[in-house]
Amino acid sequence: MYEMCVGPETKTGALVWHVVERRQGNSLCGADLSGTPRADQSETDRHCLPCMARFQESLETGTGAGAN
Repeated sequence: MYEMCVGPETKTGALVWHVVERRQGNSLCGADLSGTPRADQSETDRHCLPCMARFQESLETGTGAGAN
């Protein structure tokens, strides 16, 4: 299962939404989200493109959320 978490973009540091694997706590792009504000503490409408691409790939290959 996945959740969304606000954290810094790896290149610019701007806040974006990352896709996080709930069981492992890692973002799909590998960004370190420790110590970053949770979604209810920050506002942004931007998304991490590497996370979104990996999430889409996981859905297409059947390894994504709800694939059990």
